[in-house]
Amino acid sequence: MSTHSALQDLIIEIGAVTETGGPTEWWHSDMESLPEWQGADVIITSDFGAEQPGFLGHDLVVRTRHASALTWLFLRLRDAFGDRLDSTNKYRFFGDLAKAALTHLSGSISEAEDARPIMKAVLKSAVSYFRELQSNDEIAGGSSFVIHLQDSEGRQKRIDLETGEETT
Repeated sequence: MSTHSALQDLIIEIGAVTETGGPTEWWHSDMESLPEWQGADVIITSDFGAEQPGFLGHDLVVRTRHASALTWLFLRLRDAFGDRLDSTNKYRFFGDLAKAALTHLSGSISEAEDARPIMKAVLKSAVSYFRELQSNDEIAGGSSFVIHLQDSEGRQKRIDLETGEETT
């Protein structure tokens, strides 16, 4: 079995657990020490009130009532992609997963009680990285010069200092 096939099988398994599981299945042993994701310039939190600037004060913050489920998903995807993620591409990978969650959240007035829709949005982003891996046999790195900003209304954006590109 090729490495891509093994990864594809893992992603399918993660998708199945996302679809049919619930909070008891959405548990990862790393959640004992990391109950809510913090890493690769991304914070996932269920705390809607506290300021959480992160390590350098510029993390992309996903505030959701489904922080535990998303943390499980991020951890499972981290494990699935394994050594295909490195210091040159992990910020792009996890940043895009976080952006998928934020895009999903921005599409509705109130957040759904069911965690599955936001998890599926994130999983869809991960599948795009699998497709990239299939095509290029690697995951391209992102810019190492990205700043995260927040406007007065709390909207987040990222500016790539190399290209000047702004994303929300």
